[in-house]
Amino acid sequence: MRSLALIVTGGSFNNLVQVATLVRAASGMGVAVRVLFRDAALLSLRRDRIAALSFSAEFAGREEQTRQLLAAAEFADLATFLREAKEHGEDVRFYACTSSLYYCDTQPHELIDAIDGPRSLHDFLREDLAPADVVLSF
Repeated sequence: MRSLALIVTGGSFNNLVQVATLVRAASGMGVAVRVLFRDAALLSLRRDRIAALSFSAEFAGREEQTRQLLAAAEFADLATFLREAKEHGEDVRFYACTSSLYYCDTQPHELIDAIDGPRSLHDFLREDLAPADVVLSF
């Protein structure tokens, strides 16, 4: 099985939609996917924040059109979209970076349910990223 490792730091709405779309596409082709959410991305995955995320500055003036396109594609909400992207594949894991949890003053239980748990950057780099066939960052 081929593998894909992602390190996600950007926390904008459109960035996380892109991540979920990529995860769904890759896992649908039988690719094992590992994702480490850090920094702003980790903060965006808090239950108390995910429903109110902003688009990145590049989407200024296109927010409503983008939301309409997503709604037409049966997009419910970002937490559901991430969960469904993960469930679409047989071997997909979402991790919260332990150092980001610490300095963002966030506990694992404050994150959306799609997160499998905390993982140190060191362990992710050694066990998930190093053997991956493809590595991307967002």
